[in-house]
Amino acid sequence: MTRPGDLQALQPPLGRLQIAPKHLLILLLPVAVLIASEYLLGTFGDTAVVVPDITLNQVSPLVELGARYKFLAALFFFAAVTITLTGIFVVELCARHTLRSIGYTLVGIVVVIAVSLSFSTFEPDWMPAGFESHYLLGDNLFRTALGIGKLPGCAPGGALAEACAGQGAFFAMKYLLNHVNILTSLSAAAIIAGMVLCLARPPKADLTTQDGLISEAHALQTAQETAQRYLYCSGVLLTTGMVLVLSWMSWPNAMIVDDQVRAAHSGVINALSMFRGVTYSVLILSYYMPVSLILKVRIERFKRAASRVGQADLGTELEGFNINRIDSLDAFKSILAIVSPILASAIGSFADLSFLQ
Repeated sequence: MTRPGDLQALQPPLGRLQIAPKHLLILLLPVAVLIASEYLLGTFGDTAVVVPDITLNQVSPLVELGARYKFLAALFFFAAVTITLTGIFVVELCARHTLRSIGYTLVGIVVVIAVSLSFSTFEPDWMPAGFESHYLLGDNLFRTALGIGKLPGCAPGGALAEACAGQGAFFAMKYLLNHVNILTSLSAAAIIAGMVLCLARPPKADLTTQDGLISEAHALQTAQETAQRYLYCSGVLLTTGMVLVLSWMSWPNAMIVDDQVRAAHSGVINALSMFRGVTYSVLILSYYMPVSLILKVRIERFKRAASRVGQADLGTELEGFNINRIDSLDAFKSILAIVSPILASAIGSFADLSFLQ
């Protein structure tokens, strides 16, 4: 009988992994969450908010500049995170999967990217402009407050002078967000695909032999570890994304002179950030839970096969998703990764966004 500790020593080569096309349908679940989220905002939110009594004073340019630098810091860090996580996915995809699996995955990634960019960058004719978040927070405020910001690139002779068209820092916000949205969509699609690829398998093992059982046990263990890694990557990506969202949503708020108007507008920012945090957490659940449950079914099937040939110990380290282990440290870390976007938005709300203003 093989002991669990012998698993690493006895594992045979696994070969390259192949994903079944049907499992890539999981990619449609986060797409559905994104569409539902934007539909709720576009239909039941106010996409034509007008912030009353916008008053600027002599220190407004300095306040705007300070908020701009915080936005740039959040954007720079977020871009670094997206590039790093995308790189991790690309290396794993090329190193571990067959060419057919890579082809199927790339098609799924293109679909996810196309849908996500439709809400942020492409903006096709059939989609109302109100889906852009600055309409949800007061387009008049963003254009007025950020329009006074001076950009070297927008100065006469600057690289962006023609495109800027006198919009000041409002142009900077739009320009930078449109470009970082491409990185966001690419990295999010990569993380989602990486999670789904946990279901890819090597050539089917013969579960009536010891080598076949060891190969399958190692494949399942690797799949669990990979799923957990991409869950943590999801939490990192969407939490840093929430910091970026909070930084640009609060950008013009500190420039509102009237205390009541500024406080009321802060309340809208807090509420909208909470909605975004909930959306991101549901987004994580939409692809993590199906993968976890499918792995759970595979593990239970493997344990039955191992028991039939007297190798039950091989399955002792393979737990899968188990609600009865909810109090374990691993379960706590998983829950923390899932709700991290909500926590980020909540912290921003409780702190009244002061660290971003």
